[in-house]
Amino acid sequence: MNADGSNVTRLTNHPESDRSPAWSPDGRRIAFTSDRDGNDDIYVMNADGSNVTRLTNHPAEGREVYVMYADGSIRLTTAVGLSPAWSPDGRRIAFHSNRDAKWEIYVMDADGSNVTRLTNHPAEGRFPAWSPDERRIAFQFFRDGNFEIYVMNADGSNMTRLTNHPGEDLWPAWTAD
Repeated sequence: MNADGSNVTRLTNHPESDRSPAWSPDGRRIAFTSDRDGNDDIYVMNADGSNVTRLTNHPAEGREVYVMYADGSIRLTTAVGLSPAWSPDGRRIAFHSNRDAKWEIYVMDADGSNVTRLTNHPAEGRFPAWSPDERRIAFQFFRDGNFEIYVMNADGSNMTRLTNHPGEDLWPAWTAD
């Protein structure tokens, strides 16, 4: 759709769930997750919804962080890792994981090295999103029975709560500016 909400165009039309779209850097293709073939797999299509192609064929739902190249995929984490978010410069990946027995926010280098836990809190941290200047990471935190949006410096310091509502605040995203 246009930024003002006009010209909404449906790109997929399948009875199963198509979700988590992500634009290619050149804006010509969209990758997305779907369970249209029985398991959560990754698909790609042209920006107009044509030429849907299945990229993965996994017998079970993936719980690790992968980077996929044209010749296949390589796993980057050795424990649970979900919702990866690339830093704008492409050098780091933020993700959430329960590798330490609770859901926390982590970062790692793009090659999977230097995994660092950024949060250490009894609440659950999930769905990190990098700021365009790479200095901060927004995420959702489940505490006191509700999800709220928080932001912290990219090194995990200065955690600040941004929302405080009785309803859930989920999946933070940044504007370009």
